[in-house]
Amino acid sequence: MGPLRLIAVILVGLIATSCALPNAARRSSEVLRRGWDIDSNGAKVMYTGPVATLQAAGELAAYSVVPPGGPTLEPDVKWFHLYDSPMRPLEEVAILCHLDTATNIVTIRDVTQPIAVPARFEQWHYPECIEVLEGEYELTVGYYSRDTVEESLTATTTTTESTKHTTTRWKAEAGKMYVLAAVIGKPVRAPGEAPAYRVRPRTKELWTYEYKLEVSHWKAAIVQLGRDDQLLQQIAAKRDTWRRHENGQY
Repeated sequence: MGPLRLIAVILVGLIATSCALPNAARRSSEVLRRGWDIDSNGAKVMYTGPVATLQAAGELAAYSVVPPGGPTLEPDVKWFHLYDSPMRPLEEVAILCHLDTATNIVTIRDVTQPIAVPARFEQWHYPECIEVLEGEYELTVGYYSRDTVEESLTATTTTTESTKHTTTRWKAEAGKMYVLAAVIGKPVRAPGEAPAYRVRPRTKELWTYEYKLEVSHWKAAIVQLGRDDQLLQQIAAKRDTWRRHENGQY
């Protein structure tokens, strides 16, 4: 290979890398954010975080040299369809979306089948919506939320987590869209003592920790959206984005 051809190859490689690097960085950042998201992962962040870090480093190295037109970053909104690809027309499927990010569909089972399957394609996916063919399904649902409110020098963090999953049935009709909501009962003080927190003497004047534990019953409720609901168009638009991603057009 002559000197001029070698220089041309190097220049093309540098241009391709400079074009692909921003996309690779965004892709790696998304993997890191999902892996270290304690609100979604809860205690599992202890192993999802390190795994995400390794994956992000590998993807940054790999995708930074992918030329334009190669693999792109996944959409922020994840999707899951129980049937085999490709995604079917809207009128042939039923769609169920989370009303908020606190609920998590752990498994889904066609009632005609003996085994439940995970309701996501990848471990780092927390789909906002799932879709199925018409039928009846059993869903296992978990709940986890964390919210911090700061007022002056006081910060109050409330963590709500289901210690046991709840199970609900979904009678899915083709062409219909539904939302999944959590119905939480009235909280009461939990039995026993709240955990204690040991504070270092030199910081005692600055920080005070107080724990309050409450328990309540909860269940998952599925509501069908009406034909005039504003959420219908939003859900359809998010679904189209994921469909284009699966087809390599995103």
